[in-house]
Amino acid sequence: MSQSVFGSFKKIILGTLFILLIGFLLIGLAMFGVTDAFISQSRDAAAMVGKEKVSLNDFDKFFRSRLSDINKEAPERMTTKQAYARGLHQQVANTLITETLIQLDADDLGLAVNGRDALELVEGLDVFNNEITGKFDKEKMLQQLYRIDRNMSPKQLEEDIHQQIRREQTIASILAGIVAPKVFADQQYKYMTEQRTVKLLRLNKVAVPVAEDPSDEELKAFIEISNTAYIAPEYRRFTLLRMEPENVLPDVEVSEEEIISQYEYKIKAGQLGTEETRSYQQLVANDKEHADKITAAINAGKNIETAVAEFGLEAPLVYENSGPGASSDPKTGEAAYKTATTGAQTIEGSFSSWYSVVVTNIKPKIVPSIESQRASLTQELKTNKANQFLYDASKIIQDGIDQGMTLEEAGKAAGVSVASYDFTSRLGQTRSGQRLEGLPYALGIATDDKILKEIFLSDLGYDNDVFETSNAGIAAIRIDEIKESAPRPFAEIRDKALAAWHIKHTNEALAELSNNLVVRAEAGENLEALAAEIGKGAEVNETTMIRAARTPGLGAQMLVNLFEARIGQTVRGTADNGLDRIIGQILTITPNADVLTGGIAETLRGQTIEGINSDIQTAYHAAILKENPARIMTENIERTLGLDQ
Repeated sequence: MSQSVFGSFKKIILGTLFILLIGFLLIGLAMFGVTDAFISQSRDAAAMVGKEKVSLNDFDKFFRSRLSDINKEAPERMTTKQAYARGLHQQVANTLITETLIQLDADDLGLAVNGRDALELVEGLDVFNNEITGKFDKEKMLQQLYRIDRNMSPKQLEEDIHQQIRREQTIASILAGIVAPKVFADQQYKYMTEQRTVKLLRLNKVAVPVAEDPSDEELKAFIEISNTAYIAPEYRRFTLLRMEPENVLPDVEVSEEEIISQYEYKIKAGQLGTEETRSYQQLVANDKEHADKITAAINAGKNIETAVAEFGLEAPLVYENSGPGASSDPKTGEAAYKTATTGAQTIEGSFSSWYSVVVTNIKPKIVPSIESQRASLTQELKTNKANQFLYDASKIIQDGIDQGMTLEEAGKAAGVSVASYDFTSRLGQTRSGQRLEGLPYALGIATDDKILKEIFLSDLGYDNDVFETSNAGIAAIRIDEIKESAPRPFAEIRDKALAAWHIKHTNEALAELSNNLVVRAEAGENLEALAAEIGKGAEVNETTMIRAARTPGLGAQMLVNLFEARIGQTVRGTADNGLDRIIGQILTITPNADVLTGGIAETLRGQTIEGINSDIQTAYHAAILKENPARIMTENIERTLGLDQ
């Protein structure tokens, strides 16, 4: 199971509401009076929501989880202090406040969670399913909980599930039954399909003179201004404990008894071969005597269609290649499966009704031979054993690290190899530029971005926790030395910097030229004449645009400018390459008079409903916040994050 699945599941447990409400959360809290508290009312609260506390423990766990997620995607690691300065603590506190508000409102609404609903939700998560049976496995759940969060118990999982169901019920109750009038969709359709004819003058780099090369001193000054583009990456020397399934599989042995047992289990569970199916038809009779006559006629050779016509029957219920439980009356299905041959028989149904059941075809059960399945069964058993070994090893290693063992000692106790690596960059390259890709049977660290992220997110000198690799293996790292990023030698980056310098000056020259041409166009000169004056690097074309389709070649802001302009107005902007300049004039605006019908109408109506839903959620959020005023305990948060030292 990949780490991405673990992350997705953990986010499910933390709450669907975070996704539903995050769009308006930060603005909403600011608008409706959530502010820092000047006086801490509770030393163990990150925030107060009415009389309810948002615990510092919950805040700390969520803050560090969010910071870890951010650092995994960011090119440079952000510290706790930097995250606080950028307002991450405010976002986390606001999210937890919203969660508390929803639970308080659920209490007011008297919403209770059916235990069966909670169980079905847990059992429906694929991450807890047994690989062989495909069904919920309690032992698998315990294993996955340990990997996701070593401190999460089944009881905590149950509480999270109950909260999730309650919040979904609460939100659903305020959004139920919303219908957007068709006129809303009509207006949206006309707006999106309005046509505009525009004339565009495009200027590329050939339209401006090439600047002379700067001196080395000028180029060095330019490098100083845009320093980050010319800095050597950070390198780290580290120790890595790692084992992948392919490292374990060659040593895994499977006995003949295990293969036979697995084969028999899969046959019994219906996972190999095909079950017997039967095709049959169910004819409804008035009584037993009537049913007997129908059965006798069909068994004497009369086809079903003729029998239906002669006996004045309703159209029969037809079951093609069905199982015994497919029929509307269980007794007829059972009878169809008890007969050894095709033909008709009289059956008394479950509610004293009578039928003539005609079996038209029997497809016997197909059971593949064990030899035809031996290779796949062997591989499956080996994979299961390898995964179990890795799970057991990860637990031994983690327990060892928790008890003070080094990576080398913990790896030796679990039978997992440990190796030291020289300085490596975030891209998995050595200082000489060699990429550590490894071999097909021994993958290098450059092939696994999860390992690289852990290497460059970890602190110096600590034996870090076990984590899962991209290939469902296990790993743990220790950072032995860090070589900070530093400016590259001038000779090494001169050509790159010179190219960037010329792009900058070309961009500035194109901006100045386009500004001058816009002034002249607004004064009455036409775009064709201006293009002819420029010569090479300038061209004019005419095109028709609609909002619903992106016009190629134009930057996003230029598109906005053209659709906001009036007839005859001149606007300017950049092309989609970010360098070329475009000057545009609106020639015509043609509204769409078509009547909106079909699937487009439903799609636009759905979008309108989503917009209304968002407005309702904002109003709902404001209302419950007014009933339960919220305050963030800044001093407590700073103390918990260690920022008051």
